[in-house]
Amino acid sequence: MAKYIGQPTLVNNIFTGDANFVHDQGVTSAQWVIDHNLGKKCSVVVVDSSNQVVIGQVTYNSDNRVTIDFDSSFSGKAFFN
Repeated sequence: MAKYIGQPTLVNNIFTGDANFVHDQGVTSAQWVIDHNLGKKCSVVVVDSSNQVVIGQVTYNSDNRVTIDFDSSFSGKAFFN
């Protein structure tokens, strides 16, 4: 389940304020496509189900969508801010 942290405010169809987003990838996959809807190109940190940081290739599809490609399939979380 995705969750927003902080209190984003929608102004002119753009979220403002100190908003963060956590994506929970419950199904193992080598490619994660994530709609974070924060209206910006966020920094991204990914951890696996053991809370170990995993490095992947981040592609910014738009200001609201990211695709992350990994060498192998796993589940975990992606943190956006």
